[in-house]
Amino acid sequence: MVFILLIFIAFLLGFFLKAKSEDKVLDSYVNKLISIAKSKDIPELITGKTGYAKNIDIKLFYEELCQTNNPVATVLLINGASETMIQWPDQMIRTILKNKFRVIRFDNRGLGQSDWISNWSKYNSYSLTEMANDTLAVANHLNIKKFHIIGYSMGGMIGQIIAINYPEKLLSFTSLMSTAHLFDPEAEKADSKRFGQLKKMIFNYRNSKRDIDKVLNFHFKLDHLFHGTDNHIFNQEKQILKTLYEIKHRNGFNKNAFDQHRKAIKKSGSRYRKLKKIQTPTLIIHGSDDLLIKPSHSEKMASLIHGSQLVIIKGMGHDFNKNFKNQINSIILPHIMMNS
Repeated sequence: MVFILLIFIAFLLGFFLKAKSEDKVLDSYVNKLISIAKSKDIPELITGKTGYAKNIDIKLFYEELCQTNNPVATVLLINGASETMIQWPDQMIRTILKNKFRVIRFDNRGLGQSDWISNWSKYNSYSLTEMANDTLAVANHLNIKKFHIIGYSMGGMIGQIIAINYPEKLLSFTSLMSTAHLFDPEAEKADSKRFGQLKKMIFNYRNSKRDIDKVLNFHFKLDHLFHGTDNHIFNQEKQILKTLYEIKHRNGFNKNAFDQHRKAIKKSGSRYRKLKKIQTPTLIIHGSDDLLIKPSHSEKMASLIHGSQLVIIKGMGHDFNKNFKNQINSIILPHIMMNS
């Protein structure tokens, strides 16, 4: 019995040392990439017309992009939880602009150059409905009467609320890797191993002294945590430069944004019953390898939104990988052109 116990302990120790060794190799690799990126000039990532809209007392920073005097229509982009507007893929935005659309992107409340909510607490939190009103405040400020929405992850959830409550404002709705009830007890759960890694990363990040390299290392690993399996191509240097841009030229990162947005999602509950009210032309895109929000979430949404189109992209995870951007563009562009 003692012999078996010793073997078991040796196995666990070996596994732990192997994991530690792999972590050191990864950290060494990431630190080299960070060192190279830091030696380069940070490109300007916000080149359009910028300003602030207001929802009651919350200021929302936006960027307006357009390459024509007479745009076909306006596309409003809503990003995911704790991610700022500059995380939208440049290639997607360029493709939309080349086809004579105007693009509006903005920072959700709690991050970027929008207002951070200093008096937030679990007992004084906001909901996705209030964030949907933020989106409408940006549109109203720019005097946009009707528009397309493309929202990913939490942005897709906010888009659903607008499609349900303000159908007269929408030309079309595109949902990427999203859900109508993240905490549905009957739905497939996020991959426990990856979600455990995420919680460990966030805990270590919050509870250690941070310098710029640690911030870059954390965000680099976070960006790669929920990728899929199919021939992934990463523009690693560009992603590090985006993180540097947030730190050097914007407000840096709000360590409370993830908790705030997660609480907003939880507080907002299920939209399953209300999805049946959506009449807006709806496109739903999900990756087959999404480990954070499983594709069954989008399958359920598609079954409840009348006339919606569901596309499952093989090998795609919960990210905008370069390998899938052309495919995503080729699916979204006809949808918004057809409904303009």
